[in-house]
Amino acid sequence: MANLDKAIDPIDGTISIVTPENITFRYSVAGPFQRATAFVIDLLIRMGIIIVLLVLTMALKSGLGDAGIGFFLLSNFILNWFYGAVFETYMNGQTPGKRLMGIRAVTVDGKPINAMQAVMRNLIRTADTYPLVTPAVFGIEFTDSPVYQSAIIPTFAMGLIVMSMNKRYQRIGDLVAGTMVIVDQRKATFGLIDVRTPAVLQIAAMVPATFRADQEMSQALAHFVDQRPRLSDGRRREIAAHLTEPLSRELGLPPNLDPDLLLQALYYRAFVSDAQEELMQLTPTATVDYHTASQQAPPYIQAPVQLQRQVQYLSQPSQSSGRPPSGGLLK
Repeated sequence: MANLDKAIDPIDGTISIVTPENITFRYSVAGPFQRATAFVIDLLIRMGIIIVLLVLTMALKSGLGDAGIGFFLLSNFILNWFYGAVFETYMNGQTPGKRLMGIRAVTVDGKPINAMQAVMRNLIRTADTYPLVTPAVFGIEFTDSPVYQSAIIPTFAMGLIVMSMNKRYQRIGDLVAGTMVIVDQRKATFGLIDVRTPAVLQIAAMVPATFRADQEMSQALAHFVDQRPRLSDGRRREIAAHLTEPLSRELGLPPNLDPDLLLQALYYRAFVSDAQEELMQLTPTATVDYHTASQQAPPYIQAPVQLQRQVQYLSQPSQSSGRPPSGGLLK
């Protein structure tokens, strides 16, 4: 089971999850306003379906009699209580409203939720709606009917209070089911990103030929390389260090390599199918300069490494972005 980092970044609203393999995943936690908008969209969809069912029931009342009314009541019950559970089970943690808002329910360790968790978090939603108030609170007093004098309007105050008291913005149903709602960050796939610079290629040549990236490692490498143009140099190395420190020891690499360059090198080795053959054709003529702590210099490569065979496209960044589905060729 993953080790959970409970600290949430107050600046960008992300929560970090560290796997047993020391791989850090960051998720943007969905706030109350995003979730409330998704809830309203789903509520309108349910109301639209109920209206359609009501119209059909009234139209077929002469033929079906009380059976039509019974069918309507049963459909209404199932729709209200199992709408969210069914969609979240078969749409990987999303309802139509969540999909439109770009959010998704996952487990607290970042994995897809199962059917039991989807049912639990939706059935317990009623507890988040309390306290209930009467329509009179909002000035609704049409008649003296007991309906308008009953507490039937949810305030969702309990859910908001609970969400504000935990770092993952979990409501009561989330706490019971062990889930949270995150911003879905999946994007369209456009292909491989060209990271081939002389410094990256020299580090890639140091990586053992037996290196193989599993699914989680591949996702982490792809996400980092895709996001790195949007990050400052310091932020890149801070994020990359979570992966490179244990990987350097495991792969037998020098501990003071630039974390940013090392992740690019591993990305190149993981996704480019002819990487090994290409590296064998490139012979470095200069060594990497390292720095010790006494020099008070950052532990990364200072000067670009010159290669005997200069290829012009190595300095031209690719315009494509996104997560590569598998290994491929870079032309």
